[in-house]
Amino acid sequence: MSRVENQRRLFLELVEVLRPHWRRDPGQPQRLADWLARHRAGSRDRRLYRELTYTLWRILPWVEDADAETLIARVAHHAHRTPATQDFIARYATASAATPPPATALWPEWIGAEFPAGDDIRDCLLSRAPLWIRQQSEDDAAVRRDFPAAEKSAYLPQAWRLPMDTNVVGAASYRSGLVEIQDIGSQALLHALPHLPAGRWLDACAGAGGKTLQLAQMLAGQPATTITAHDIRPRALQELELRRRRAGQETITIRSHPEGLYDAVLVDAPCTGSGTWRRAPHLKWTTTPDSVRRAAEKQGALLAHFASFVKSGGDLIYLTCSLCASENHGVVADFRTLHPEFAPQPLRHPRTGENLAAGELTLLPTDLDSDGYYVARMRRN
Repeated sequence: MSRVENQRRLFLELVEVLRPHWRRDPGQPQRLADWLARHRAGSRDRRLYRELTYTLWRILPWVEDADAETLIARVAHHAHRTPATQDFIARYATASAATPPPATALWPEWIGAEFPAGDDIRDCLLSRAPLWIRQQSEDDAAVRRDFPAAEKSAYLPQAWRLPMDTNVVGAASYRSGLVEIQDIGSQALLHALPHLPAGRWLDACAGAGGKTLQLAQMLAGQPATTITAHDIRPRALQELELRRRRAGQETITIRSHPEGLYDAVLVDAPCTGSGTWRRAPHLKWTTTPDSVRRAAEKQGALLAHFASFVKSGGDLIYLTCSLCASENHGVVADFRTLHPEFAPQPLRHPRTGENLAAGELTLLPTDLDSDGYYVARMRRN
């Protein structure tokens, strides 16, 4: 059996491992990681099986009921061509298997009630996500040295686009804290907030701290400015501490229990992740109207809880990586009905510069070739 034939056999084995969980388990990437570990796959094979699996998730309705030959042909046809996948694609991709039903089949039927599924948005969300980094210094030299193929964004001064398979974590600039991996859409959210206030900040759902580090960079030089990072997940905060040290950010303090009042509170709420379907296509098939409803209920509770930490005249900033209206405008509208002391504050569109007086922005994947996000800004009167 040739190497590529053995890859086909192993991929079909992986498909059967994942099949019972396609429409039920949002944690399928961990199942893929566990399978790769059990098979002790080398780096090239890991890249191959990840690309094939993510392609399968992306086009699931076209392959979930197909026979093995058709499944392999369709996945191979739609997979991204890289050094790791090119032999597999050359052997198994066939034009006859590459034209299944319309692309609308690759879109959950319920999503139209949450946001308009225009062709441009759908096509973008069906494509592979690009790789973006954020420069954590004012000097471009380290980025240009370590990533000669990097392209600087025309809209965000610290955002750089890299070839998809770039080894960022192996670069000297990453190890020394000069760059971080961060989607340009995630970076754009803080740039949508004009006039970031100095003083005490609370990053209430900090996670591993991508926006925390960006916020510290943007507030550098502001007098008496500190950032408290909080999250209920200890492992995420451990990762944040490692990244904080690597970046040399002394203004960030990690707290399991924030105290007092703050000049600004950032609530990057857990969500269904519908804006990340380019990067996490399996979520298209495990997210349901019920999971959207439950996420919105939790988000509303978090927003109300952390609003109590905002001082008079302070800002409350709400973020998600969802495109679902129920999790975005719906949560903010319900919150403001119950808390009329919070008034919207203008935002600025990071690409067009448009002033958004209503204080809300849905950043579509097509705006910056990114994931999809939402941000709202309110001030306590």
